Formats: sequence, structure tokens, C-alpha cells
Amino acid sequence: MQLVFIDDSGQPRPRRESLGELVSVGAVMFPEDQAARYSGEVDRLRAEIGMPGSEEFKWNSSKGSFMAQAGGEVVKRTRRRLLEIAADCGVRTAVVIWDRGTLPWSKEDVAREILGYLYERIEMHLAASDERGIVIADIPGGGNKDHSKWLSEALDLTRVGTRFAKPERVVMPIVTAPSDHVPHLQLADLVTAATTSAVAGREAGLELIDGLKPLARRNAYGYVGGAGVVLWPPSLNDLYYWVLGESTYVKGGSGHPIGPTDDKFAQPGRPFRNHSGIPE
Repeated sequence: MQLVFIDDSGQPRPRRESLGELVSVGAVMFPEDQAARYSGEVDRLRAEIGMPGSEEFKWNSSKGSFMAQAGGEVVKRTRRRLLEIAADCGVRTAVVIWDRGTLPWSKEDVAREILGYLYERIEMHLAASDERGIVIADIPGGGNKDHSKWLSEALDLTRVGTRFAKPERVVMPIVTAPSDHVPHLQLADLVTAATTSAVAGREAGLELIDGLKPLARRNAYGYVGGAGVVLWPPSLNDLYYWVLGESTYVKGGSGHPIGPTDDKFAQPGRPFRNHSGIPE
């Protein structure tokens, strides 16, 4: 059995040129026997840095909270340590990121679509390990009405599935829980927000890539792109080179070169082919 925790994030104003608002959702997938170990290690980390037990680890810490006042170096070390603990516990991750500047669907439609993309990666991960899973999401904002609507839409995934994934491995409807009581959901917040930040070109995310990559799902060819990090639309595929350091993107079993090229006949419509988009 695997326990899967999901959370959403976003970047309204990416640093990379040619990117619009980013909307994302991500999952952290725990072997059942490692969930309690992760909680215990996080409790020890909390004690080491003197963080009150009533506070949660958040990418965007509340004003006046312990982490908001701890200083940048403490925050950086703590984030790295949380990722290291996750790696030691055998956690695997998947994050789906949509650029609304390139494909400007409504936020509501984007959220529904990328949740389906993420669900497909969860089913693929469970199939690869020949296990079943339970999915727990952070309670969405917006109050009871939005919460009920989100649960209703999520129910379709575990009842019908998607075009590419049948609901075979997730054994019950997606449930929600408050993140302040669940450290695994706090990890989902960190992974999703940090990955989205890196794609947006923000230093806070880019400096964590070395900790995020060991956690990310990989396809049969060993690549994270499209498996552990999914960017949409496909015109963003060259960012797998600039963010993850991968020079090949695999689709349909075929490898496609990504990143810088001198080929004057290279396919057009790829804004990040020869430049990261980060202003110099």
C-alpha cells in the first residue's frame, strides 16, 4: 500500500520571460511503512531548530510565524533537510505545471485538467510498484461550497479515471485533511511549490533542484521530464533542459532532443530552445 498526499501551488508572475501565470498540483507518494518514520524524523527536525509543534512547515510561512522570523539560511537548510528525509523514506513525487500565459484556460478548468494529469502519474507509479494506494489532499481554500465541489470533481477520477488511466490502483475516493495536522501534506506543499518556483525561474526553487530530482518519478528511460515533472503545453518542453538538466524528452517511446541547438531547421514555437528565459 502507498499513501499519496497532494497539494496545489502557483506562480502568478514568473521570472522567466515568455511564461505567464503558472498553476500547479503535485503529489508525494509514501510506502505505507515509511509514513510514520517520516513523521518522527520531522518531529526531531522541528525540535532541533526549536520550531513550535503548533506550526506547520509551509512554503509561504505566515507573517509572525517561527519560520518567517528564523532567517533565510535556516529556511534553506530546513527545506533541504525535509527533502533529504523524504528521500531516505523512499518517497516519490510528481508535479504538473500549466502555463496560463501560453494556454489561457480559466483557473477552474486548469485545476481540473492538471488534477487528471497528476492522477494518471499516481496510477502509473502504483502500477510500476504493483501496489494499491490511498490519496489524501490538502483541504482546498474557498469554504465548504468549494470544498464540496472539489471532492465531487475528484470523485470522477477514482470512479471513471481519465483517457489514459483507469481507476485500478487507487482504492477509494480522494479524501481531504487539514495540512497543519499532517506533515506529509506539508511535504507536498514544499515539493509542489519549490518545483513550480524553479520552473518560474525563482532562486528559492532552483537552489532545491538537487534535492527535488532524486525524489521525482522517472520514466522507463530514466528521465524525469513528463514523468515526475509535467509541463503543459508542450512548447515548454525545453525547460526540462534548463531546470532538470535533461537533453532528451521521450514521447511515445521515441527520444526528442531538447535544449540549445544550432539547427536552423529546428521546430519553431519553442521559446526556451536556446535561452532559459531568465533575464541576465
